[in-house]
Formats: sequence, structure tokens, C-alpha cells
Amino acid sequence: MDICIIYDTKYGNGKSCMQYLSSILKKDKLDVEIYSVKELEPKLLPEAELYIFSAPTHLGNASGKMKKFIKKINDQKGKKYSVITTCMVPDKTRAIENMEKELRDKGMENITSGTKIKVEKYKGPLEENAEKQLKDLAKEIKKKLDN
Repeated sequence: MDICIIYDTKYGNGKSCMQYLSSILKKDKLDVEIYSVKELEPKLLPEAELYIFSAPTHLGNASGKMKKFIKKINDQKGKKYSVITTCMVPDKTRAIENMEKELRDKGMENITSGTKIKVEKYKGPLEENAEKQLKDLAKEIKKKLDN
């Protein structure tokens, strides 16, 4: 598998974003699998070239489920990752930075800038430019994996 997407979602916004991102990456002939944090054992991550972690924010931080999941991941020295959050106030969240720190501490290497997808209200909808952000992220991922 080229890419393993692991997401948490409360109202379905994160899941729909990851399904959309997956469809874009698959058009580029990448092998992509998507899992909820509830479906995987963090100590037994599937083998992949890139891991994408997506979480909603709560009080400016990643969801509790995603934080616990990442903390339980075994060392992944040299593995690549990317991080995405869905949030109402992107400039007031530290979720990306906190997840990235935890993943770096596991020996992982970030290959993209963190992506913050704005949600209009608690339950959505996503901000108008969410699809563009995900298309741009897919391009960045493809470019990095091709190098």
C-alpha cells in the first residue's frame, strides 16, 4: 500500500474529506486504504509508504481519540506522514503542531504542510474551498512520493 489514511470524525466532516482525498489520490494510480481510528490497533499499523492522520479539533486540539491513537503508535523511524484537521477557527488551533510533535517523537518524517479544513458550524458544512485544499494537498503528496 502506498498510503494509509487514519481518521477520526465526530460529525462526518473528516471522513468525507478523507474519502475525497482518497479518490483524488487513486486517480493518480496510488494504492490508498482508509481506516477509522476505531478500526486499527495503533501498535500494528498496516505497512505503507505514507500515513495521513486526520482529526477534528476540540477546544483547539486534536480529538482525544486521535491523540490517544498517536501516543500508542510504536516507533516508526523514517516513515512519512501528513496531518489534517477539521476545525471552526483554524488560526486558534494547535492540533496540527501537537500531532506533528508526537509523530516526530515516534521517528516519523513530515512530507507536507499541515492542512486545516475549516468547518462552518459544529456539524458542518465544510468551507467552500475545502475541495481545493484537498486537491492541492494531493498534488503535494504525489510530488513528494515521486521524488
